[in-house]
Amino acid sequence: MRTRIVLLALLALLVAATLWWFRPWSPYSPSAMTRLFHPEYRLDNFRAMERVFPYTTLKASDTPRPFPRAAQPGSLPETFTYQGETVDTQEFLERTETTGLMILRAGEIQMEEYFQGTDPTSRLTSWSMAKTVVSTLIAMAWADGLIDSLDDPVRQYVPELDGKAYGDVTVHDLLRMATGIDFDETYHDHFSDINQLFYRVFLFGHSAREVVANRPAAGPPGERFHYISPNTQVLAWVLEAATGERLSDYATRRLWQPLGMEDDALWNLDQHGDELGFCCLNATLRDYAKLGQLHLQQGVWDGEALLPDNWVFDATRRPEPWLAAGHGYAERGYGYHLWTPENPDGEYFFNGVWGQTIWIDENADVVIVKTSVDPEFRAHTGEMIAFMRGVTAHY
Repeated sequence: MRTRIVLLALLALLVAATLWWFRPWSPYSPSAMTRLFHPEYRLDNFRAMERVFPYTTLKASDTPRPFPRAAQPGSLPETFTYQGETVDTQEFLERTETTGLMILRAGEIQMEEYFQGTDPTSRLTSWSMAKTVVSTLIAMAWADGLIDSLDDPVRQYVPELDGKAYGDVTVHDLLRMATGIDFDETYHDHFSDINQLFYRVFLFGHSAREVVANRPAAGPPGERFHYISPNTQVLAWVLEAATGERLSDYATRRLWQPLGMEDDALWNLDQHGDELGFCCLNATLRDYAKLGQLHLQQGVWDGEALLPDNWVFDATRRPEPWLAAGHGYAERGYGYHLWTPENPDGEYFFNGVWGQTIWIDENADVVIVKTSVDPEFRAHTGEMIAFMRGVTAHY
């Protein structure tokens, strides 16, 4: 009798665990999430993240503004140079598993190409390019007078973080990824902090805010560059507290509407309904290009200044020596959630894992968007920069 009871209890536990893992009542089961980066599913997931995680919608503009097309279609250079070697452009695009490529010059579409089954309607995921969108919105909130000073401590806007390490960090420190917070962003280590964050948020249903709120300090803020995703999640928390609007609503009102975005975008949520500010904005190539063009135009759109004076300059030309290339990343430096190449000349870029990039070259009046599903994106970063410079020189 006792054996039967034990067996029944074990069976009940097995059934409960199976139901929890597959969750037939919900499209967002842990089993589906564990297949996010699997080679068989990665391409489809990256262009349909609404099938993997909950989401909210940023509505397309009421007055969409398509980019004009150049009178003569542009082309790509057949080759470019990287580390003294000639690289075949088409081979590079294939090797980096490119899904979309758009080139703007002087605000006109020179080239728009889609690969691996994507098309102009595909909402392609951004990963950490979303971080730059959050910092752009912070600039707008500052311009709106909703953030008093970038030197304000986080606790001034998020009282829940008072008494915690993040509470003493300033908005400025968050923007520069210089918070001194202890966190390991090593993606290839299954036990790193970033992967633990994903497990807790996506598999076990914890709040992203809850996961990042109690991170301890490893050193003083404002002294060292250390790129970590929780900084942007806290920055998004500050933004929502300052504006009184959820991240996606503020983004819709201050970016998607005035920039004339042509398509709805999606921003993925944790299971508590909060946007994942450090990643997971999903938009079309043409709308990503508008974000780049806004920065190229120094925050001015249709004659209206959407960003504070000198914001783009200050965000991309930081004087701190520890933000220059070689301090954390060999091929690139950092600013206010914007990357700069080594020896920049009016060049900077949004960047996300798996090969997502919005490249801006002010001197050439060029914006390039490249989306990918590249598992070797880290090794290809320097080559990607060389590709962008090669394409820009071609125009």
